[in-house]
Amino acid sequence: MASRREYFEAALQVLAEHGFTGLNVGALCRALGVTSGSFYHHFGGWPGFVEQLLEHWENRQVLILRERNFGTGGPSADFAALMDLTLGLPHEAEAAIRAWARNDETVRAAQKRVDDARVRTVGKVVEGIVGDRALARTLTSLGLAVLVGHQQLASAGEHGELAELLGEYTRLVRSRAG
Repeated sequence: MASRREYFEAALQVLAEHGFTGLNVGALCRALGVTSGSFYHHFGGWPGFVEQLLEHWENRQVLILRERNFGTGGPSADFAALMDLTLGLPHEAEAAIRAWARNDETVRAAQKRVDDARVRTVGKVVEGIVGDRALARTLTSLGLAVLVGHQQLASAGEHGELAELLGEYTRLVRSRAG
């Protein structure tokens, strides 16, 4: 029997490879080599699975930042940790989740929570660097636009340019240090 976490990781992989229309009980069970009984044992049904998958996705970045001691090294160290986290996001899966959000209210609400959390987290760190709340909001919006735009435009697996984009974004933010 597969664990809940294995289901969530498999779901992100299916999303990355086939988009939200390819994500279903059958695809997950085939990917994990389990029967649908295992799925229903863990989640009860599709709505329960979607809810828990979205919670897993939302909480993933919080856990990663905690592992990196986020919040203990000052704004510059936190900004670097955020850029590293951004490079390691499941970009194809996130693009699929954003597409799914346009078609499902539950997913749309989760997407909004993730975007809002990112804006709050990045905004606080950027404000710590630039010393100006209004400028930090603008730079934070620019950073999120870079991420989302790249995720929507990049071909599957082609995220090398993101490192260059984030490097330029980092230079911009640091050039505005207060």
